[in-house]
Amino acid sequence: MPDEDLAREVQELKKALEAMRASFEFVSRMAQAYLRLLNVYAEYGGLGIDVVIPEIKHDPIAREIVKVLFDLRRANVSQIARELKGRRGKASRNTVRAKLEELERLGVVREVPTERGRVYTLSRDVVKRWLKLIGMPIKFEQIKDY
Repeated sequence: MPDEDLAREVQELKKALEAMRASFEFVSRMAQAYLRLLNVYAEYGGLGIDVVIPEIKHDPIAREIVKVLFDLRRANVSQIARELKGRRGKASRNTVRAKLEELERLGVVREVPTERGRVYTLSRDVVKRWLKLIGMPIKFEQIKDY
């Protein structure tokens, strides 16, 4: 009997040790991500989306559209224009449409077919690059909207 109790105790200790090891690995990855963010901040002076998409660095409207799509995940031209108007004070659906076409050519956004018309979302590549930059331990398969 004492040998069985001892074996059970050892097994419980092994399980507890493995759980602690897994927790330490997670905390270690988060610490590495935090240090990477600090390095990016020091190198670029910020953590804006233009770090991931340098092609839009000098285009404030395109940057704002990308931010809107990060917030809303999916939106049509009118929804994006309405959101931009709230953020910037003005917005034109024609300008938004033209910027979306440009962003689509760059591979930043993609058009998603729906029953109600055209809806835009960020491309999977942009979302992957952003998650990699910020070091989030999220598997891309866990994100349904992109």
